[in-house]
Amino acid sequence: MTLFDWKLEWNAQRDRPAKVASVVLAVLMGVGSAAVPTLVAPPAAQAYTSRVNVFLVREQGESFDTLVRRSEIVARAAVQRSFDADVLMTDVIVTIIGDNQGVAVPILTVPVSRSDWQLSPDVTQWANYFEAARYLVDDSASEPL
Repeated sequence: MTLFDWKLEWNAQRDRPAKVASVVLAVLMGVGSAAVPTLVAPPAAQAYTSRVNVFLVREQGESFDTLVRRSEIVARAAVQRSFDADVLMTDVIVTIIGDNQGVAVPILTVPVSRSDWQLSPDVTQWANYFEAARYLVDDSASEPL
C-alpha cells in the first residue's frame, strides 16, 4: 500500500460519520418531516366539563317568572365563575334548582362551551328551561314560560 492509497482510505473512513449524518438528516427532512412535529409537539391539554348545581329557595310571594329571572342571573354568575376559576375548563353545565316549601325541581340548565360563552355571554341563549317546574313551584300555574 502506497502512501497515496493510505491517505485515500484514511480520508474515506474519516468522512464516513459525516456521510452517515447527512443521510440521516436527509431522511428526517424528506421522509420523516411529517413525524418530526409529533416528536416535538407539546402534549395535548385535557379538556373537561364543570357541573354546577345551585339551589334557590323561592321567596315568600315571589312569582315563578321572577324566580326564573333570578335563576338566570345566578346561572350567569355561576358560568362565568366556573370559567374564571379554571383556564383548562372547556365546558360548563349549570343547573338551577328551585325549592318551594320543600319541593325541589330544576328550573333551568345552561350547558355552554368556553368559546360559545366568549362569543355571547347571554344565559337566555344557552339555557334550557323546564316547563314542568312552573306547575310544581308556582301556586297559580297560570301562563307558560
